[in-house]
Amino acid sequence: MTTSLPRLAWTFLQIGTLSFGGLGVALTLIEKLLVTRLGVVSARDVADALTHTKPLPGSTVVQVVGYLGWRLRGWTGSATATASFVLPSAISMGLLAYGYAAASDFPGFESVRRGIVAVVTALLLGTMARLARQALSGHVARAVALCAFVVGVAFPRSSPWVVATAGLIGFLVVRDTGRGPR
Repeated sequence: MTTSLPRLAWTFLQIGTLSFGGLGVALTLIEKLLVTRLGVVSARDVADALTHTKPLPGSTVVQVVGYLGWRLRGWTGSATATASFVLPSAISMGLLAYGYAAASDFPGFESVRRGIVAVVTALLLGTMARLARQALSGHVARAVALCAFVVGVAFPRSSPWVVATAGLIGFLVVRDTGRGPR
């Protein structure tokens, strides 16, 4: 199936405007609008888009949008879908940057900014703690994570080496035990 370029642009503009929260929310909206409501792609097309784009560097959701636009209308559709999807975020970021620059001279702004940073940090730490509880089952995995954290804090520019070393340790443990870190 296919759709017109204006319809494609409008659909991805809606998805870009409403997809706060990243890939999961965007995929839900894509499924609802493109698969269920318009019927222009199948659930398999969306799964294929995710499969083909997930290994690539960069934003997976933008790549999925570009891929689906390409499937529907070729390169023009890809460019239209991507631009329409990214436009709401670009406008929001521009307005936030303008507001930040305009408000930074007001008394008390720094206190508000620090409060927002504290809240965002707490939310991220809470999310990371939940993910860690789910992902770090077993003593070896916890020890590797703790060592990676300590080295990452002590040597912040060493992140690629920390990730590579942790991956190598995980590989060796899986290879030796045949069942993964415990």
